[in-house]
Amino acid sequence: MARRARDAEATKREILVAAEGLFAAQGYGSTSLAQIARKSHTHKSLILHHFGSKDGLWQAVKEGRFANFVNQQKALFNQRSVSLEEVRRTTEAYFELLKNDPVLVQLLTRAELEQDLSCSQYDEKRLAPFVSRMRDAQEAGYLRRDVPPAHLLLIIINVITQWFEARAVFRDWSELQGSDPDKAFLESVNKVFFEGALADENREEI
Repeated sequence: MARRARDAEATKREILVAAEGLFAAQGYGSTSLAQIARKSHTHKSLILHHFGSKDGLWQAVKEGRFANFVNQQKALFNQRSVSLEEVRRTTEAYFELLKNDPVLVQLLTRAELEQDLSCSQYDEKRLAPFVSRMRDAQEAGYLRRDVPPAHLLLIIINVITQWFEARAVFRDWSELQGSDPDKAFLESVNKVFFEGALADENREEI
């Protein structure tokens, strides 16, 4: 029985790896279950058994890429009260996630190009702890309260995601040359976002 469980887990991993590569290379809509089955050396019936549907498989691929980041941040939220420095660190952690995971950037870019809502990174359930933390920061007086907390979070996500999706386009811009364009852009994000999002009484900190 244990042997079968291990084989089932190995099969799931093979399917996930194959699906991830195909989704990143050719997009969600252009990838078929038959292609995934061929690449993973399995059968469509096994894919459906383990994941239910192609969308279920996509969700599993996406969760695998986001899970560690989300769990780590939620654990930090539970350890201490909210602070402005924590909001900065969470922003920088998301930046580092995309910087160090080009496959995830490819997946997000493909999803955006196809305008497929089922493939979006903007999963309300996943983002709920982060929206709640923004609200905590507002109630603690760190961030301005006249902007919905979900908007504050989405501004951060969109700006950072767009940077990595279009970074290759900016590579030859003379205005963006430097030893570390990623670091320079993150510094600009921090300056612009935290200057604009800070509650009035905290703006002298910048």
